[in-house]
Amino acid sequence: MKKNYLNYSSAIKSYIYFLKKNKLYDKRKIFFYENNIEKMSNWKNVDFKETLRWYNKIKNLNKTKVKTIHLEKMRKWSYDKKKGVIKHDSGEFFHIEGKRIFKSNREVKNWDQPFIKQVNYKGGIIGLVRTNIKGIPHYLVDAKYEPGNYNKIQISPSLQATYSNLNRIHKGEKNKVAKKYFSKNYRNIRKFWVTEDGGRLYLKRNLHWIIQYNGKINLPGKTYRWLTLWELDRFIKIGSLVGPHLRSILSLI
Repeated sequence: MKKNYLNYSSAIKSYIYFLKKNKLYDKRKIFFYENNIEKMSNWKNVDFKETLRWYNKIKNLNKTKVKTIHLEKMRKWSYDKKKGVIKHDSGEFFHIEGKRIFKSNREVKNWDQPFIKQVNYKGGIIGLVRTNIKGIPHYLVDAKYEPGNYNKIQISPSLQATYSNLNRIHKGEKNKVAKKYFSKNYRNIRKFWVTEDGGRLYLKRNLHWIIQYNGKINLPGKTYRWLTLWELDRFIKIGSLVGPHLRSILSLI
């Protein structure tokens, strides 16, 4: 193990030396340079089969069921006849409303369709926590359940929540990741708004936020795990286990 930790450090130094020698180095791109080396090798000699068993264990333990019901029978959701939208009784989360499109250059010029529109156009936070464990960068991910997920469980970012969720409109638990990791002992790596799918979500954006955490680390829950970029790359290559939000935020690194 110790040999590989030193190899990672040596590889970074050699890469930086090469860039500087060839006048290609830009200190603003240090995160990008580190990511290139992170993905090159299994620096901590992790057994990926064991990592995959962790995912499958969480998937097998999840017994959640989803049942299709009539829209009018949904609890705390109702149709506002005056405004013509389906909305939550709190007035938060999102609305489902109709849009009519004109003069399009698409397959047809005009059409009607329903859209999901976030209340006040405020999306959510897609956050990814990075920290060094024994000298090697790791990322905090969540094997997260969502009722519409393919495979039920998808590897997701450290933090994936709308502002309505963070403000506990659902009256559920406080988000442990937001409270611990995104409040102190960190520096920003990337932080800007990224657009969502405009074919079903109306003017939706999410704040993509990657941080380097320098405090004491932990696992916020049983579904969380610290993975290297090499491990995440292996998960992505499987094809159906990594959620779209994590794939999106990884594109920023």
